Amino acid sequence: MNRKQRRRNQKIGSPSSAERTPLSASDQDKINHDLDRVRRAITGGNSPQASALLSDILVIAPDHPDALNLEATLLMNSGEISRAVKKFTKVAALAPDFAQAHFNLATALSAQGKFKSAIKSYQRALRLDCFYTDAHYNLANAYRQVGKILEAVNQYQETLKIAPTHSAAATNLASAHLQLGNAQAALAASEQALASEPGNRDAFSFSAIAAIETGADQRAARLLDPDLLIHPRQHTACAGFDDIAAFNRALADHVLAHPSLTGTVHNKATRNGAQTENLALGEQGPIAALQQLIGDALDDYLPAIGNSDHPYPPLIPNLTKLDIWGTVLGTQGHQTAHMHRAAWISGVYYVRLPEIMVRGSNGTEGWIEFCRPPDAFACHAPHPVRLIEPKEGLMVLFPSYIYHRTIPFSGDQQRISIAFDLLA
Repeated sequence: MNRKQRRRNQKIGSPSSAERTPLSASDQDKINHDLDRVRRAITGGNSPQASALLSDILVIAPDHPDALNLEATLLMNSGEISRAVKKFTKVAALAPDFAQAHFNLATALSAQGKFKSAIKSYQRALRLDCFYTDAHYNLANAYRQVGKILEAVNQYQETLKIAPTHSAAATNLASAHLQLGNAQAALAASEQALASEPGNRDAFSFSAIAAIETGADQRAARLLDPDLLIHPRQHTACAGFDDIAAFNRALADHVLAHPSLTGTVHNKATRNGAQTENLALGEQGPIAALQQLIGDALDDYLPAIGNSDHPYPPLIPNLTKLDIWGTVLGTQGHQTAHMHRAAWISGVYYVRLPEIMVRGSNGTEGWIEFCRPPDAFACHAPHPVRLIEPKEGLMVLFPSYIYHRTIPFSGDQQRISIAFDLLA
């Protein structure tokens, strides 16, 4: 009889939990020992071992809250969110005073986009444990998802009372303050985030935006120095191709034929366009040559910005990873203001431009614009921006914390570019 059969027979033929014989001390000791092994297995990424251990535990104690909670965690980790919600709901009912069960249920509900229900479960967890740092923080994030920014600010502040070096809470607090138009408070929160995590890209962004809003122009100018930080580089040739036009044609064909190219881009800045997944994976074709151009550009870029007193370059670690993706924009296609918080250096290479942009007859349509804050922030001061006109073969490198967007363009031809992030 295998584990599943033993467990099924236990459930069918056994008495209710109220009638079940209490566990012996030796059984409880063994369960506690095995639960520790399960936690180590989950932490070590060994889900099969964790699942096998839990199956044995649940044969002995089918309603053990810790075991069921860990079983639901495995479901979450494997992407089975609906099953995890059901399991966490059962745990919360079996052990109503188990704060972690309510927290985990809330986290699973958030993953389903059910933020109002998640808020209730986070609140229940906090009633049981008012010093539950992650519950305060996640509750704040859930409040932001439903538009309750003031409530989110309160919970970020509660998080920081318990954990003053919680840089993510400080960063999100700064962002929430910018949404509310509280620039001075946003600046203070950004500085708190940078004090505990000097390389926090969000905090760099928010500090610069808040500095402009509060009139601290010198600090803003230092953080957003476009002459130092934004580097255009025009390419006229590429090894292995007859000329740059042939290289760009090969890139355009590769992007347009890529199986991951889709117009349904969730949580991305692209509008009226399509985007690929990471082009560095799988069959690379001309992307390999582009990677070499990126590497050469980076070798020139890092010393150029490093030869200054700017606070960002000394924080940049050894960059060993490249995420690279194609973007195809159509009529009125554009990208909203965004930054790349996971990366250190970002860039874009222009592959194909519509004729209307090549002629330059429609002003700045289709250009890339740097340093404008996102529309979600209640900004009132004028923010100096830097515009760069795309050219086929042009590559632009910049720090990942600088907000940038593209300006919509008219016409029915495609605008094809390849963006990239350099990560540690």
